[in-house]
Amino acid sequence: MRPWKYLGLEIGLVRHFNLSRDQAKAIVATCPNCQQHALPTLSARVNPQGLNSCEVWQTDATHFSQFGRQKYVHISVDTFSGTVYASAHTGEKSGDAIKHLIQAFFFLGIPKSLKTDNGPAYKSKEFRSFLQQWGVEHKKGIPHSPTGQAIIERTHKDLKRVLCQQQQVLKVEPPSIRLAKALFTINFLNCSFEVLNPPIVSHFAGNKTTGSKGKAKGPCKRPRNFENERSSQFSDVGAWVRLCLHSHRTLVDSF
Repeated sequence: MRPWKYLGLEIGLVRHFNLSRDQAKAIVATCPNCQQHALPTLSARVNPQGLNSCEVWQTDATHFSQFGRQKYVHISVDTFSGTVYASAHTGEKSGDAIKHLIQAFFFLGIPKSLKTDNGPAYKSKEFRSFLQQWGVEHKKGIPHSPTGQAIIERTHKDLKRVLCQQQQVLKVEPPSIRLAKALFTINFLNCSFEVLNPPIVSHFAGNKTTGSKGKAKGPCKRPRNFENERSSQFSDVGAWVRLCLHSHRTLVDSF
């Protein structure tokens, strides 16, 4: 099947059953199963400052007990595109945060600034030195004010929701596989009539660290032909995500 058949409940209804947009929206709005299994509406492209991709990220860690020993899930989200990267670790110390960011840099590029809370891991000398080496500005939120990290806090909730909705057969898979599939759902399948492009497309289309020929200057390369028509665009993204899923497993295992 073509990739667009999986892109959002409303679009899927229109494509499969030749319904109008209003009819599809009405069905989704009144269907309890649709509400339960709908993809999360992330804070993608909701940015009053009009930032570009890889300008400001938010990073934090949360707990997901189903992962057992690797229950500490570190998450980074690009505040412009809403693209998410997450990795499971055995702790939430500065070393774990650094390992997570190295993986995130590989997949999404290197941000200009990184916003965190005032947790011990992010205040450590080791973490500060790491960001300096990569040329990333470190911004901290207001102490005891969760609204300063509103985007990442909502991302925690959405990621856990997708993980909990996974089929039972997936719940015996290791955390790295479950996270890879959840991230694919959030980054590649999350779109609607209002926002036709999923977060990953907006992320690389709005990334000014790439050259005019589509070659990334950083460690993360974007798919070719992102400016072409939507069908070839999603074909390229589909090939790129298969590479990312394979690289995700290899990179996580190396840590």
